Amino acid sequence: MKSNKTVLWGCLIFVIALLAAFILGFIFTFGSHGAKSAKIPSNAWLYVNPSALIPDYNELEELRFVNVSSPSVQEICAKIKLAAKDERIKGILLQPQMIMTNYPALEEMSLAIGTFQKSGKPVLAFGENFTQGDYLLASCADKIYMEPSASAGLALQGVSANMLFYKEMLDKLGIKMHILQSGEYKGAGEPFSQTELSKGTRENIDAALYDIYNHLLSLVAQNRKLETTQVKDIFEKRDDFFLSAEKAKELKLIDYAMSRDEMLKSLGLEEDNFMKIANYSPTAKKKGDKIAVVYLNGNIAPVSGSNFGSQGIISEAKVKKIIKQIHQHKDIKAVVLRINSPGGSALESELIYQQLLKLKREYPLVVSMGGTAASGGYYISCAGDYLIADPGTLTGSIGVIGLIPEMAGLGKKIGVRSQTLKYGKFAGALSPLEHYDPALIESLKRSSTATYNEFKQRVMTARKISPENIEAVAEGRIFSAEDALTHKLIDEIGTLDKAIAKAAGLAKVTSYSSVNFPKKESYWEALRESDLLNLKERLQNNNDPATQLEKYLKQISATGEWLYLMPYTLE
Repeated sequence: MKSNKTVLWGCLIFVIALLAAFILGFIFTFGSHGAKSAKIPSNAWLYVNPSALIPDYNELEELRFVNVSSPSVQEICAKIKLAAKDERIKGILLQPQMIMTNYPALEEMSLAIGTFQKSGKPVLAFGENFTQGDYLLASCADKIYMEPSASAGLALQGVSANMLFYKEMLDKLGIKMHILQSGEYKGAGEPFSQTELSKGTRENIDAALYDIYNHLLSLVAQNRKLETTQVKDIFEKRDDFFLSAEKAKELKLIDYAMSRDEMLKSLGLEEDNFMKIANYSPTAKKKGDKIAVVYLNGNIAPVSGSNFGSQGIISEAKVKKIIKQIHQHKDIKAVVLRINSPGGSALESELIYQQLLKLKREYPLVVSMGGTAASGGYYISCAGDYLIADPGTLTGSIGVIGLIPEMAGLGKKIGVRSQTLKYGKFAGALSPLEHYDPALIESLKRSSTATYNEFKQRVMTARKISPENIEAVAEGRIFSAEDALTHKLIDEIGTLDKAIAKAAGLAKVTSYSSVNFPKKESYWEALRESDLLNLKERLQNNNDPATQLEKYLKQISATGEWLYLMPYTLE
């Protein structure tokens, strides 16, 4: 009887899952493809209102049907550039709100706005509470309006890097963290072994921060036609964290202290004049040969099966899929890799690097570095023929890190003991509740050194750096774009457009347009490939203890993994 009930429940779950899949398929497919483009009003202005977290590129199509569209940096830039040629669009109202993205992304959007301004159409910006990112984008507008209320404000912080240190907490818990690090300045292990940054790591991070800070000052000065010293004084000598609209106007950071309604009235505009950028769908004609622009964003890690839900992951499987998509386009003449990654798995970085080398044998391969192309992100960049970094890029971090917690002390504190019976020198070697054999630690250090040497060899080959000079750019050091150029880790400082032009030049093509990868999928397509509903698993007898035990054991990693990972985020 119990077996019959199990079968009935299994059939019911299967039917419900199929019905849910059908409904989701209808919604997602219609949401991506079926929604009609919004009608452009007369005397239309494009309303550009980026907010919160803005990805460099969306791998999944927009869901207009459920009204959750969130255009990526790439989509925003493309639409603004097309709007410059659209006679129906008379201007842009820019209203960023709590933007969370990197400096190169802000510059890409600013350059697109610059293209729009060259058409002779006005660009205006409005803000209530400007964050620093909001203001950097708004500063490229012709005029800036700001809410005059005392509760509104403009906050310009500068740049910073924050690190948390856990050593004292781990000591109290009885946890010893073995730091297996190759690269004196790698620094990822310092929060677990020290209470503050070492002198070398601190100086290295400080130098990168200094360059980015100066670049930020120069951007504001250039956009607002101020002296850099004036802007620096605003950042460093003002009394209040939040600048009121009147004070911001006095400092020439904005043009008008005015509410949004007052601004619209003064311009003779109404809300009905605005076309939201998420709903603006111009048609772009792709002429001539094609330059493939491949967006590789996020941490580097292996991904099995479908890439659904892994927009923030760069894997060998994803790169292979993208290369297959590129091969389907016979008119592609060159490839640009737009890399924004702090790194991750050392092995996955090597596997991706090998795939990119194969791609380079078929096409000129130019690398365009976004906010971060460091550690594993720099590793895979070494496959390129030519490396271009954005002015705000962080790169380098050539080193290896591995962290292994030893919790024998914690076990003793809480009354848990561990004893392993074994045959073989390294059997049960990484049991966390037992003291590690010194021979194991020494072995892992040798493995770390070998992995580090492979990283350095990739850099020496790609950048033609001699063994005598490699240590000056390795050891885990991070570099601003300016310093990376000085040390010959990159070939040029420039934007994505410059990288596309360079790729076209290497391919010797003059009439071209770009095409983006990975190819966008509908949510339904991605969901269907991922088996997210676990239909296969639901058809299995999950009450079988042996099956449950096998499933549990597969979730446990036998060992850790070497990482090419930059541990810091600079803001």
